[in-house]
Amino acid sequence: MKYIKLLFFSAIILLLAVTGVTLLLPSHVRVSRAINLYAGADSVLSEVGDLSRWKNWYPGFDTLQLKDVTVAGGRVTRATVKNIQLEVTTSADSLVTVQMKKGVQPVLNSWRLIRYAHSDSLTLQNYMDFNFKWYPWERFSGLLVDRSYGQIMEEGLKKLKENVH
Repeated sequence: MKYIKLLFFSAIILLLAVTGVTLLLPSHVRVSRAINLYAGADSVLSEVGDLSRWKNWYPGFDTLQLKDVTVAGGRVTRATVKNIQLEVTTSADSLVTVQMKKGVQPVLNSWRLIRYAHSDSLTLQNYMDFNFKWYPWERFSGLLVDRSYGQIMEEGLKKLKENVH
C-alpha cells in the first residue's frame, strides 16, 4: 500500500510539473513564410482570395473537392474541404485572410502583399495563426507547427509564384 501511495503522489506531482512547464509555452504561435514575386497585385490577390483557384497552387488541393460552396463577387468565398470549413474573412487591397475551422479553435491563414515604391516586385507573406488552450498536449503541439506547416507554405508560395508571373 505504501508503494501505491508513492506511485500515485509521484504521478500527480509529475502531472502538475508538466502542466506548469507548458503554461510557460506560448498560447499563440505564428508560422510565417515569404516570397518575392514579379507580378501584379491583382493577379496575386485573385489567386489567393478565390478558394476555387487554390487547386492551381495550394499543396494538396488539386485532388480535393469543394463542397457547400458560397460565391460572392464571382469568387468562391466559403467552402468545405474534408470536414474543414474555409471562409475568406478579409479581402482587402493588400491582405487576404482565410479562416480554417475543423474543431473549436479556428486557424487563420493570411497572405499580405508588401509593395515597394521604386521596384517592380512584391513580397507575399503567408502566415498562419494558431491559438492553443492551456492543455499540455496542445501547448507542446505548438512547438511542432512550424515543422508541420512551414514546408507546405513554402511549397504553396513557390507554386503560386509560377502561376502568377
